[in-house]
Amino acid sequence: MDMPATRDLEEVMKFDPEEGITNLDEHLDRLKRKADELGYQFDRHAARNELQAATFGKRTAATARLLIAPSGAIVIQISD
Repeated sequence: MDMPATRDLEEVMKFDPEEGITNLDEHLDRLKRKADELGYQFDRHAARNELQAATFGKRTAATARLLIAPSGAIVIQISD
C-alpha cells in the first residue's frame, strides 16, 4: 500500500529587482515534474502569480523559497 505524501516540495530561487526571478519557467517546470511524480497537486499558474505578488515592489536582491504541500497549498518566503 502506498503511503500518502507528507513532505513539502521546495524550490529556492534568486530574485533580481530589475529582472524578476531568475529562470522562473525552469523552476516552475522542475516543480511540476516533481509534483507529478509524487502525485502532488500543483497549479503552475497560481504559483507564478503568488511569486510575482510576493516580490512586487521589492527593490533589492533576494531569495524566494517556494514550498508546495501535497494538497497543493503554497507558501512563499522572501529573504534578503
